[in-house]
Amino acid sequence: MSTTTNTTNKKHDIWCIPQKILLRPLWIIGWCILLVIGFISVYDVSLSTCGDRYPILLSRALTTDPYRGIILSYCLLSICTSFSLQKSFLFGGFLGFFSAFLVSMFETSAHNFLIVTSSVLILFECMPQKMSNKLWENIWKFHWFITVLLGFIFVIRKNEIGKCSFWYIVEYILFLSMFLLVTWLIPPTMELTDTISKSKNINESNIENSKNVSNILNKDELNPRKFKVEF
Repeated sequence: MSTTTNTTNKKHDIWCIPQKILLRPLWIIGWCILLVIGFISVYDVSLSTCGDRYPILLSRALTTDPYRGIILSYCLLSICTSFSLQKSFLFGGFLGFFSAFLVSMFETSAHNFLIVTSSVLILFECMPQKMSNKLWENIWKFHWFITVLLGFIFVIRKNEIGKCSFWYIVEYILFLSMFLLVTWLIPPTMELTDTISKSKNINESNIENSKNVSNILNKDELNPRKFKVEF
């Protein structure tokens, strides 16, 4: 009876708990969620800003409640997933975005500085690398250069754009393209892991092994059979 119960519990665990979560599909799903959040926020906030449904600055839409809390949660999850990639600039970029949306863009210029700095960090971390497949490598390069070009265009034109303008579509494409660039850094088989926790366990294991080795050496030194007298 107990064997049957254990077998049933194991089957239940297998069905309820995934054995592994691949990071790349998870990131693409998150990107799709970001697309929906951005569209809904712009559609909603633009009515009070322009008096009509019209493209507005994405930061204006996302720093308006309740969308500020939603995008902060999204950035927080992005920070957590960046630990699996072990990329310090990527971590700094998402942390910068998180901080930027905490700051009101209407009261200080800190928001703009944080957005620009975070974008530069992410673009630097996502620079194209050599791949065995030349076609994918060229697509990565094209994707990166288009994103950088869109960034330059938007920065140059930003001060000349009013509250409501179709030029903000460039910002939307830039923002989404930059977040999608991270996908190139994720190997297809990489799993979502809690690297900090594992590192801690490894360190604790190393410390324990060192203590065991030290104890063995001390015992050997005190064991009289280990001494050999030569004449």
